[in-house]
Amino acid sequence: MILTTVMALCTFPNLGTHSLWDVDEGVNAEAAREMLEAGTWIVPTFNYELRTAKPVMLYWWQMASYKLFGISEWSARLPSVLAGFGTVFITYFLGRRMFDAMTGLISGLLLTTAIEFCLLSHTASPDSILVFFTTLSFYCFWRFSENGGRGWFIPMAAACALAVLTKGPIGVGLPGLVVLVYLGWNKQLSRLWDRKLIQASLVFLLLALPWYVMVGVETRGEFLRVFFGRENISRFTTPMENHSGNPFFHLIALIIGFAPGSIFLGLAFWEAVKQCRTSQLDYAPYRLLLTWFAVYLAVFSIAATKLPNYVFPLYPATAIVCGRFVERWRSQQIAGYSWGMPVALSALLLVGLITIAGLLIASGAITLPIKKMRVFPGLEKSAWVGMFPLLGAIAGYYFWLRGNRNRILMCITTSAVGFMTCLAAFPILQMDQYKAPRALVEESQLRQRERDIRIASIYWFKPTTVFYTQREILKLEHLEDAVSFLNSPRESYLILTENTWKELEKDLLRPFRLVSQHYDFYEDKNVLVISNRP
Repeated sequence: MILTTVMALCTFPNLGTHSLWDVDEGVNAEAAREMLEAGTWIVPTFNYELRTAKPVMLYWWQMASYKLFGISEWSARLPSVLAGFGTVFITYFLGRRMFDAMTGLISGLLLTTAIEFCLLSHTASPDSILVFFTTLSFYCFWRFSENGGRGWFIPMAAACALAVLTKGPIGVGLPGLVVLVYLGWNKQLSRLWDRKLIQASLVFLLLALPWYVMVGVETRGEFLRVFFGRENISRFTTPMENHSGNPFFHLIALIIGFAPGSIFLGLAFWEAVKQCRTSQLDYAPYRLLLTWFAVYLAVFSIAATKLPNYVFPLYPATAIVCGRFVERWRSQQIAGYSWGMPVALSALLLVGLITIAGLLIASGAITLPIKKMRVFPGLEKSAWVGMFPLLGAIAGYYFWLRGNRNRILMCITTSAVGFMTCLAAFPILQMDQYKAPRALVEESQLRQRERDIRIASIYWFKPTTVFYTQREILKLEHLEDAVSFLNSPRESYLILTENTWKELEKDLLRPFRLVSQHYDFYEDKNVLVISNRP
């Protein structure tokens, strides 16, 4: 009940109020809508062209959501919320099975209130679903492999197959590598020599292979060639879309993304390593958690393309490691570290100060001597959100001086829940006024499907625009094409930036009308919708 309430508070408020974010949310939500419109469960498309970036699982969940609740931002994001709930519950049960119920509860709370987890549990992307199936696969492994059991092969294979349908080979490759390293660490590789491995392989192929075969047949191999070649191999070997970084990129991203729970990261992992070396009772769960963490961090640190969400599947392991440390500290099972909690509370205080300062600077309420720095007035209204960790840290200091560990933990937990609930709900509403696509479509009434019109864009294209128009948007590449488009006799609408329009309007022969305009913060430009009907 506690985890359900906290997760609901951190995800459902304002879930469908703000418009979709570009690029990923727009592409994913529209791809599912087009599949539903076409009546296909096999071939994903975006803007009515083949989409090869991701497999189909997210689209299936979104299509089901659309059928039940209609097509909207809320229903597009609902699958990620549900997967987030599932991941939190599995994390609780895994922490409980590895250690005890309180460890499971604290782990679930740390995961729920992590910035990155909360963010991706709000987002119409496959990451939350991938983490759900990945965590499920490790739960199956641990649940059925305790005391040398052999029942883990088939349930883990099934979970990995569903993960492969969510985001490709990493759904099985990395969990498989984790298990391999873990068994090798424990000198138990012989456990893989089992006929159940053959049965598990058949189950995996039975679940994962049919869709890949069908999409390959229907697209004449194009989906498979691009997805496995460019979206997997090329992304690993070559930085794509300017997403590169140094080897410490993902570690830094984890510290930020796991906040405010990251205040425990250093001590928790230090203690986990110590347990692996000294404990004869608890070393097995610690070894699995550390292997899970290290394999994902190492693989994606080596990869050329880097994005914060790549290491998202290690968040449940991180939560359990930190949750176990906090529970052992709370119950006074850990000696020493008298300086540890003051440092953690200072870090929590810093989270609050950075949040307040960051929102005030981003809004322009505090000015910095930085040239061409963009500001977004209105964000200062949400700066109070940073008071949650600030006050939580101050209250925690108060109880630390009195030696009340339970109250310290209560202060940290309450402030983290309040912080994430409000951070996820309010600043995004202030930012919505700076996103152009939904406003442009609503003002121009371009979503009226019964109208026989054409829509095109030139030098400006945002995927969410396709979702909101629910039509194909032609992407023009030359000004001459735009002139011909607007000079045609058919009712036409062109989306472009204000600067491009100044270059274009002198060449138009037909009357034109400015239908709507809106500022786009992604490119820091005013965007216009022009009609060839006066």
